[in-house]
Amino acid sequence: MSILNYSNQLYEKLQLDLAVVKLEGDNRLIKLESAFSLVDKAMDALKRYLVSYKFEDEEQEIIFFKFYMSKFLKDSIFYSELFGIESNRPVGSRKYMKQFYEKELRGVRDFLTDQQGLYNYMLLKKSHFDRTYFLRNSQSPILKPNLFWHTLDTRFCTVYTVSFARIEATLAISDYLYEELTNLNGDLKIKDIPKKFNLTWTAPKVYLVELIYSLKASGVFNHGTADIREIAAIMEILFDKDMKDYYRTFQEIRIRKRSRTVFLDLCKDKLESYMEESEGV
Repeated sequence: MSILNYSNQLYEKLQLDLAVVKLEGDNRLIKLESAFSLVDKAMDALKRYLVSYKFEDEEQEIIFFKFYMSKFLKDSIFYSELFGIESNRPVGSRKYMKQFYEKELRGVRDFLTDQQGLYNYMLLKKSHFDRTYFLRNSQSPILKPNLFWHTLDTRFCTVYTVSFARIEATLAISDYLYEELTNLNGDLKIKDIPKKFNLTWTAPKVYLVELIYSLKASGVFNHGTADIREIAAIMEILFDKDMKDYYRTFQEIRIRKRSRTVFLDLCKDKLESYMEESEGV
């Protein structure tokens, strides 16, 4: 069996097993430990298959280490890092827990900023360095000294397989932290509010994210003191749109090659046309 097919089957089973482990509620550390154990067993099975597998060609090897092994590593890193976060979570008032999660979220953003080059490579779906990044016999350039790389078992991954997996895991942790902060802030959910008006955002979500950040940058709420999380939460309620990963979408907006304000430019053009039609021009 192709290692790509085997990986797919193994990963699908892993996701079904992980779906049973709910992270909400009590005993969260026990659940995180159980989830990590499931990922660890799946990775062991994949490594046993990989150790005697001969790739058909370089393209198959690149695809495996870029898109398949990185998924398993991403889950492993996610549950491991999350266990560390939750084991250090303060016990006590809502205020201290919010401060803790906000600090963790700042750390996530600092990491993503530090990895911006690789992050852009992922977001833009680039492939021109794939032979260097994802072939085990290639001489991958080390961007920064790190003792971890010297202990890496290159039979099972490359430096950049791990790097990409860490970025993906960090994005997932960002979503988790945002959800925890939303719960701690007592933000209302859409289902908790009777809808007086049937107003649903039907344009692409990226347009709404662009609008949210423009409102934040313009300082139009609370004399400019409202933070981006508050604005995103109210937009989620108003327009019945899940906004939990708005930060990730904003990163994609930032690296647009042409205009970074596509929606705002569109609104400006449409408004000017509307005014001209209203004036009979």
